[in-house]
Amino acid sequence: MLFEGTNPNNPDLLEMADLPHPMLEKLIQLILLDNHLLITVKEGAERKSYPIYALHLYREKSLWHLEGFDLKKERRRVLPVDQFIDVKPYSTKSKVTKKKKISEKVSKQEEVINLVIEFGPKAIAQFKKYHPFNFSISYTNPYQATATLKAFINVNIPEELKDITNWLLFLGEDIKFKKVPKEVLEDLRGRLSLYHH
Repeated sequence: MLFEGTNPNNPDLLEMADLPHPMLEKLIQLILLDNHLLITVKEGAERKSYPIYALHLYREKSLWHLEGFDLKKERRRVLPVDQFIDVKPYSTKSKVTKKKKISEKVSKQEEVINLVIEFGPKAIAQFKKYHPFNFSISYTNPYQATATLKAFINVNIPEELKDITNWLLFLGEDIKFKKVPKEVLEDLRGRLSLYHH
């Protein structure tokens, strides 16, 4: 059995490119002790520090991300671990930032759904191969042959718009849009026009 990062010619050898970011181990050790963290990241030429309550640590497209609740701005934030400069415990005077309260705040801030897609069986098979971390489908028949996805796309982030366009094309033809932001449709049309001369 081969896992991501395994050299097929020598399974005992780990590819250098697949070694985890040095901050990852420190981050995991700190999360095991307490979810309250002070994270310093490099954003362009600037260094920024965020007091974060860690919610999820996940790997997507070969990169590790930390989804957390920004304790100052009181909103969700996703930070790429490879931009971390430092991470340390963050002590809050009041531990009212308990998971339940934070979960309530996060759920209240759930973004407005602007993407609704119906899936046929072929699209469901594609979804199972790969989908963005925070996307989930609800099956709409007992045989799990049809499903619906409801999600929020932040169309103001060019990288997110590009990623969602790539993913929608990856799903194939077995999808029906019920609700879709015009920016996503424009991006899809622009991408498809590349194939017409």
